[in-house]
Amino acid sequence: MLVEEIMLPEVVAVSEFDLVADVVGFLSRRKIAEVLVVDLEQRPVGYFSASLFFRQLIESAQKEIAIAGNFMTAIREKIKEFSSQEISEFMNTDFDYLEADEDLEEALDLLLNTSLELIPVVRGGKVVGMISHTRFLQYFIEKMREVRKNE
Repeated sequence: MLVEEIMLPEVVAVSEFDLVADVVGFLSRRKIAEVLVVDLEQRPVGYFSASLFFRQLIESAQKEIAIAGNFMTAIREKIKEFSSQEISEFMNTDFDYLEADEDLEEALDLLLNTSLELIPVVRGGKVVGMISHTRFLQYFIEKMREVRKNE
């Protein structure tokens, strides 16, 4: 069985040119903490993680405490600065993905060894779907129910 047979066809992604403030709002509305970043051709170019961005923000603010006067002021200043920058400035370009024609065993291996919630599925260099731990489980539960029904 192939990855494309169980992938979610909806691609959860943002453009590399989207602003940090817009992406954080998108994550909040979707109740997710990370998102795939794609170029104008829908090719995956990175992954944005709210938790990694948060760490970058705090580390940067810590360096500015002497200038800002206190930590909370430094954080506010950094948020103001970062929120108008493109997400490509903060994305991780080293991320996992699956090819649509890969075997489910390869997908399972990746799911066991990645920290990503949603793994992009690519065909011809473009994102065509996503796979998650939940979708993998759902697929096998559905198959189990079909077997029981046919017994």
